[in-house]
Amino acid sequence: HILFGCSTVGGLFTDEVLKQVATHTEFPLVMPLSNPTSKAECTIEAVVRCTDGRGIFASGSPFQDTETPAGGLTYANQCNNAF
Repeated sequence: HILFGCSTVGGLFTDEVLKQVATHTEFPLVMPLSNPTSKAECTIEAVVRCTDGRGIFASGSPFQDTETPAGGLTYANQCNNAF
């Protein structure tokens, strides 16, 4: 499953939404593409928290890589110029 955001509504992908997506796929892809960072639909921290570190994150704004609950790393991929 994929969440693809271009709404410019910061926080639109709530914890409830992210957790629901994570129940339907092993590695959910979350793409909050809105700029600037304050208008991103979610943060990388929310994706890591709500997917137990299984989420794949690609954003339109810069974020810092984030540690997973298991001690690994989720990379903050910035992909806004890929489309």
